[in-house]
Parts: sequence; structure tokens; C-alpha cells
Amino acid sequence: WYRHYTLMKQWYQRRVRGRRTISIMRMNNKIVLCVVVLSLLGAVVSLDNGLARVPQMGWNSWNHFGCRISEQLIQATAKTLVSSGLAKVGYEYVNIDDCWASYRNATGFIQPENSTFPSGMLALANQVHSLGLKFGLYSDAGNHTCAGRPGSLGYETKDAQQYAAWNVDYLKYDNCYNENIPPEERYPIMRDALNKTGRPIFFSMCEWGQDDPATWAPEVGNSWRTTTDIGDSWDSVLNNLDINAALYPYAGPGGWNDPDMLEVGNGGMTTTEYISHFSLWAISKAPLLIGCDITNMTKDTFTILTNTEVIAINQDPLGVQGKVVSNTLPENLQEVKRKLAKKGIAPSGVGMVLALPCVNAPSQQWTINANGQIASQYDGRCLDVLNCDEDNGAPVGVYPCHGTDSECDDSNQLWNFTNPGTIKTQLDGNCLDVWNSVGPQVTAWDCNGGDNQKWTLTKDGYLQSVDNLCLTESNGEEIWAAPLVDGSSAVILFNRNDEGQTNITVSWDQVFLVAPHAATVRDLWAHSTLGVFVGNFSTSVVAHGVSVLKVTPHY
Repeated sequence: WYRHYTLMKQWYQRRVRGRRTISIMRMNNKIVLCVVVLSLLGAVVSLDNGLARVPQMGWNSWNHFGCRISEQLIQATAKTLVSSGLAKVGYEYVNIDDCWASYRNATGFIQPENSTFPSGMLALANQVHSLGLKFGLYSDAGNHTCAGRPGSLGYETKDAQQYAAWNVDYLKYDNCYNENIPPEERYPIMRDALNKTGRPIFFSMCEWGQDDPATWAPEVGNSWRTTTDIGDSWDSVLNNLDINAALYPYAGPGGWNDPDMLEVGNGGMTTTEYISHFSLWAISKAPLLIGCDITNMTKDTFTILTNTEVIAINQDPLGVQGKVVSNTLPENLQEVKRKLAKKGIAPSGVGMVLALPCVNAPSQQWTINANGQIASQYDGRCLDVLNCDEDNGAPVGVYPCHGTDSECDDSNQLWNFTNPGTIKTQLDGNCLDVWNSVGPQVTAWDCNGGDNQKWTLTKDGYLQSVDNLCLTESNGEEIWAAPLVDGSSAVILFNRNDEGQTNITVSWDQVFLVAPHAATVRDLWAHSTLGVFVGNFSTSVVAHGVSVLKVTPHY
């Protein structure tokens, strides 16, 4: 974690004015980061609104209601946030998304749709404020919003003045109809207009991740979308999670990566998947913006959204976005998936292959097609040198048989194999290679005649190495970790596979700068302290499921 701690320290020095106090504990002549207490007083450089010291929490209308909105819906939602206890655990913003705006008046000021918001936005904002909540609106850095309503391009000053006059606390700023003007030019104009109003307004940039906003938006917005719109499906959650995961160095108090709003409670996923979705958003320091109808929640939905121990991970004042620390899959997998997404290739379709003990499972059975493709008998995906990578150690996975990677003429899914013998990619002639003969990593490597590059296709379709390991399709098991301000670490053991339980082990040297001898482990969904464990902790995790832990070291 030293590199991450250094990045965070540099980030604070650059972006936050105020006092910093770092408490250091020395034990066994090693310096162990114990507590980092950073004063959050002072203004954010450039954005200058002092907000977003922790990721925003609240509710947004779009995921469930789309354009079916009205002041009655907003009033009922605000009241339910309070009466249900959601506001008490941190959900404070009531955000109206697209379809509220109607036209501009003779002086150019934006006006709401009279049929759905007859009382006007000031009256509605005051009602929301009277409940102890905050009020948010939506606009677009283009000529029109995505639903065709008036956009703010060219009207930034007037719109910012109007929002301030209406006592707005939050602005989501979309990216449709943008005249192909670079977002680096359009978004700072609204930032400056909001600053000039003198009212602190949370600036949520919705640029969809097209121009790598994480690399420039920290000086512009309080959060920035890193992904396309989320949908109420497991594939969509994985897609946005994977794109966002590689951007962890850019997030911190004052500005957050945003993989889009929560889908918990909308009905398209299982309870297990919703728990995973919520937990992974929490450790990613993503905004926790509810996207369902909270006036008609199930008990499971309410339980997920009000888990205060998981919320505490998200709202931890140290503000370090969690990252994947597992070595089960290639370290560069997240970056590979992000590059695929930038090309328009859905990273959620990517699975990995590993060399694992043969266990007579469908995920270990393959078919060699006449055209040179090697297809999984489990789900039909093809063996693929991901991202057309021609370097030694290029990651090999499975992806829907194509073509999608036209840049390398589909050769990244074509192989030459004489059974038994080597499996050579037609991309660059490299061989399918079991790392150090013992795996589990499988990569494409220069052919060298080693036993770890020799395979046999059995009559049952198993591709077996000389060391009796089988080529296995795997969506993977991941270990996520994030340091917390009290010196402990949040840990998520994540089973991405589509079937069965798997045992996942996290060792203390994966999650701490200096590994403790032992650590206390608390399960944040069971709300139970499991005990003190020496060296590591193991547990079984169901398919698509997570185990969310708080690990407190003992030095």
C-alpha cells in the first residue's frame, strides 16, 4: 500500500489546503501506517465548493422512473427517505434527473415543466430542505438534454444563477448533443459559473468516461462518470465495475470516480447480486445513489441499502478507493478490460482461463473447431489473446467468438494445435503457457519447447498439461482491499464465477503495508466478529457473491 499512500499524500498536498496530521506507529523498527487524519477544512482548488469530502449518498429518479416524474413523486420520495430511516444512515440528496425542464423564458432562464412541477422548483426545494435533505437537478453540457429538453451549452451562467436562486444543492451534468466540443472545454465553464454563484452546489459530471475524465476532472467536478449508463443486470454491473476499477489512483476526498447509480431493488438481479453490487460500489468509493422506488421497497432491498457497516467503508474519511489485490488473475486484467471497453468491446464478456487441477467440470471441456477456434463447451466462448496483445505474458481469456477484434483480423482467436503438442496463437506464433508449470496463470509466451507449453486434448475434451492441470474457464475470484482511517482494512472476497461455491483465501500481506502476525476479522453482512486469525483468512463464497470483511491488524 505504500505506493497508494504516497499517491494519496501527493493528492492532498496538491488539492486540499489545511492541516494534515499523520500518526505513525513504530514497531520492530518498521514504520507502519496506523492512522491518517487529514483535516478536511479548506476549499477544493479550482472547483472551490468544499463538498464531497466523502462520496455522495442519496436518491436519483432516472434508473426506475425515467421521464415518469412529478413533484408528487419527489415529495413522496423525500418523505420516505426520512420516515424509512434511509436519511438517518446517510442518504441526503434527492436528485431529479432528466425531463423536468420545459423551456427558456424571454430572458433565457430555464423553466420547469408546468404540468408535472406546477409549484415550481424553489417551492419543491424548500419542501425537501424542510425535511433536512438536499435537493438536486439535472442538465446537460449540450444544446439539449439526452431526453431532448433544453441543455445548458451557452447558457451556463444563467442556469447556474437559476439553480442558486432555486436553492439547488446538486447538479448532474450530462453529455448529449454536445456539438463535438471536447468535454475538457465544456465542463469547466459550468464549474466556473457554479463557483460564481457563491452557493455550494455539488457538481456531478456525467461525461460517460469517453475522454478519460479521471485524468482531468478532479479539478473540475466533485464526481465524474467513468462508464456508460448502468442497467439492471449482472453483466452491466460487471462492465461498469471493471472499467472503474483501474482508475483507483484518481479518486479521493473532493472528487470521486462514478460507475453510475445503484440498481439495487429494481428487480433484474438476485438478492446475492444486489448485495455484491452494493458492496463493490461501497469499497470503490462510488456514489451511493439509490435508483429504485423507495416508496415500494422489499425487505431485502431495505436491508441492503441500510447496512451501516458497509456504508461506513464507503464513507470512511481516509477516502482511498479500493483496488483488486488478488493474484488469482493477471494483475493487468482490469486495465485490459478498460482498454476493451474503450474500443466498444464489452468487458463483462471477458473471462479468464487458468490451469487448475482437473475436476471433471464443464468449465474444463473444450472443442477444437475446424477454423482453429478453441471453444468452451460450458458457454461457447472462444480462447482469446485479449486485446490483440503480442507481448510475452499476454493475458489469455475467453470471449464470445467473433469477430470483434478486427484490428488483428480475428487471429487472436485462432490457434494451431497438433494433439498432443503446443497450442500456438495465429496472432504472433506464441504458445499457450502455464506459468512456472504450476499456474494458475495461463498466458501467451514465446515458444521454448518447455513442458509447461505442452498440451493433450483428451477424448472427453479436456486440455491437459504435462503436469496434469486442465485449462479451465474462470470468471475469476477477486480480493479487493482498501485501507481505512482507523488502521484497519476493508476486504471483499468476490466470486465472479457463474456456478458453485469457491473457497477464497486472503493473506494479511495482500492488504497491509506490513503484514501483521494476526488480525481480527469481522463479517459486515453477518454483523459478526469471526475471531482472530493468524496469517490469513479463508471462507466459501457463492457464485456472484461476496464476503465483506473488516480486518483489524494485531502487531
